[in-house]
Amino acid sequence: MQDTSRVKIIFVTVPSPAARRYLFFFPNCVGEQLQKIAAARSDVRIIFLVLQKDYARYKPFLTKFPCDRVVVEPVKINFRKTFFQKLAHFFYSYLLYTNTTRILATMGMRPGEPPAGGNRFMAPVKWLIANSFGRSRFVRLRLTPLLYFAAFRERPFAPLFEKYRPDLVFLSSMYDRFDTRLIPEAKRRGVKTVAMPASWDHVDKYYLPFHADTLIVHNEPIKRAAVHFQSYSPGSVKITGFPHFDFLASSESVVSRAETLRSLNLPPHTRYILYVSGSSYCPDEPDIIAEMLRWIAANEFGEDVYIVLRPYLGSRGKDKDFDAEKYARLATHPRLRLFDKRGVERLDEMVLYLNVMRHAGAVLAVYSTVFLESAVFDRPLIAAPFDGWVTRPLYRSIRRFEGFEHFKDVADTGAIRTARSFPELRQALTDYLAHPEMDADKRERMRREICGQLDGRASERVVAVMLREIPKTIS
Repeated sequence: MQDTSRVKIIFVTVPSPAARRYLFFFPNCVGEQLQKIAAARSDVRIIFLVLQKDYARYKPFLTKFPCDRVVVEPVKINFRKTFFQKLAHFFYSYLLYTNTTRILATMGMRPGEPPAGGNRFMAPVKWLIANSFGRSRFVRLRLTPLLYFAAFRERPFAPLFEKYRPDLVFLSSMYDRFDTRLIPEAKRRGVKTVAMPASWDHVDKYYLPFHADTLIVHNEPIKRAAVHFQSYSPGSVKITGFPHFDFLASSESVVSRAETLRSLNLPPHTRYILYVSGSSYCPDEPDIIAEMLRWIAANEFGEDVYIVLRPYLGSRGKDKDFDAEKYARLATHPRLRLFDKRGVERLDEMVLYLNVMRHAGAVLAVYSTVFLESAVFDRPLIAAPFDGWVTRPLYRSIRRFEGFEHFKDVADTGAIRTARSFPELRQALTDYLAHPEMDADKRERMRREICGQLDGRASERVVAVMLREIPKTIS
């Protein structure tokens, strides 16, 4: 006899600031919708899983709708690896070797730091693994999970599986180390899994040893990458759009231009360029910003033009220190405003940042998510992949970021104007500040092909996929 009446238990991970921002932060987000479902339905129970260190910070927004069918469970995990575990991790990670992997393995992300995953001389070994073992679906789909189980015998989530007997596990940031430790336990027990990458730039970096039963992605290019690079079957990948774009596209996120200018201490009728820093990824940014300020001071773009500088949003202390030192000589310039509200803990700060983006005359950034968000607002987009007044070798130049796999589809839309020198940058700024409608058709293509459906229902679609995957009968 099968029991169909038992309350359905859903494990939901909240492992990182990125996952929190995209799925658990804004009104009517995935986290809030799940809480409302648990409060309204007696047959669903939501168990949010967080790191023990995040429990006090995360619990308030995970229990906005108090209900005994919503629980927050802290988990303590030792992420240190033994030598054998490091070897296993190295092997299965490099079953994938894309252009993105090559950049990370040979050049790294930040000048002055070693490439990801070790020294540069190991890159041929990584390439060899991908082009031998990585070509075998048997190795990828059958052997690699067995290797993981042999190497990683610790089971930090086992007590929670025993306690709650979940029917479904939702991994909100499948590339986070928290989630990569959870999915093996679900696989051991035959519990269905639904997963999604927290960001659009994860799928092409390295291989994961376990597949979710259903993978949720933001757009068609990410689906193609999941099938091509991670060996997912097309039918197991569902496209929902970007959940946090629901809020960007809603009236709740709108602050008037006048109010936004006041918050930046800018005069009325000001036009400004939003410059989103890449921090230690881009050590020559001060040269570029200083030259832009010289053009602005000379009124080359007209009067009342400013730069609003957004420091890097990353959480590393090294990056914050790097930004503070890097911009010290610029901070007092009368045409520069530093927008240093991080917006990761307070919704009002996030709303303000979105509107700084919304009302910008142009947006400059490294190859990052800010381009996608700015495209939602139809802002002119500029990338400046050159190293200021210096000439750096490719492995230490900002130019290396152009090779990232996940950026190719974005670049193909033509929505981002690329300036490879100071004269080209000055011309791009001149054109866009005078004619912000320029390239609007290309930005529309970017919204359609990259940003996905902007109908305010992406979070709803994510939750619908989860609920559909709950087994209907329990033995």
